[in-house]
Amino acid sequence: MFADKPRTAAYLSAISRAVEPESTVVEIGTGVGYFAVAACRAGARRVYAIELNPAIELAAQLAADNGCADRITFIRDDSRRVTLPEQGDVLLSDLRGVLPLFEAHIPTIVDARTRLVRPGAALVPRSDALWVAPCIAPAGWRRDHAEIGEDPHGINRRAIAARVRSDWYRCRLGPEELTATGVQWATLDYATIESPNVEGRAEWCFSSEGASDGVVIWFDGDFGFEVTLSNSPLAPRTLYGQAFFPFERPLQVNAGDRLEVGLSANCINGEYLWAWNSVLVPGAPGSKPVSFRQSTLASHIVSLERLRTLSTALGPRARA
Repeated sequence: MFADKPRTAAYLSAISRAVEPESTVVEIGTGVGYFAVAACRAGARRVYAIELNPAIELAAQLAADNGCADRITFIRDDSRRVTLPEQGDVLLSDLRGVLPLFEAHIPTIVDARTRLVRPGAALVPRSDALWVAPCIAPAGWRRDHAEIGEDPHGINRRAIAARVRSDWYRCRLGPEELTATGVQWATLDYATIESPNVEGRAEWCFSSEGASDGVVIWFDGDFGFEVTLSNSPLAPRTLYGQAFFPFERPLQVNAGDRLEVGLSANCINGEYLWAWNSVLVPGAPGSKPVSFRQSTLASHIVSLERLRTLSTALGPRARA
């Protein structure tokens, strides 16, 4: 992660501006304490560095090697269970996965913003804008899931293919793989956000013919202080990559065709359920629209036997 130049440079730049002499910094997801040390170098009086992963066991040595062990308090726990002796002036975090809509990222930020830092504390990052664009499928996805065909070796694999097209895929696209420009469909403002659930819409009108296999989603992060970070296909590569959401089948588009996509991400028990509903409206008179309704729920393999076992174990209320 530290070898990722765009990410590390953005965080170090924002930390140097957000942290003032005698600041108290709260860092969630400190890992091995790299940015906690950076906060000390920027002048922090005290850093509370919180991490659930065992990687934090290396952090005390890193802090000692950099001469700031006396100013960092390392806490191995979920930040939502932590109570600090004082509130912070700066909240520092990177709990994203490929996208900011990842596991308990947003509930964790909301809790920390409410309890662990003072009102008006500096947040790094401040916000993430979510973008989407139609695209051709990533080379790896095509190789593994498309080029093999529906009947490889004479064996019908349509049921498997349907599952694959109901889930998203981490990828690294370049600008040449986008078939239209990106559209911003949501903004996550960490100073005000309350719900982990997000939805939005995007629309494109094609000016030329071509093929689109799905849509790709990325984020543009605003760290404040004119510092930004993006995992856009148009930006320098980062460790995050992007998220490819395939269509039910490839779409052939023509000049004048309009594509509408509705997106939603709902956090259920710490896991995001995504839905992407697409409509291609042909520009040619008399042509019928093509629509897909897709959700990652369809990618889950559900065992009826397992559900019956759980129902029996949980009792009458679960069965009701």
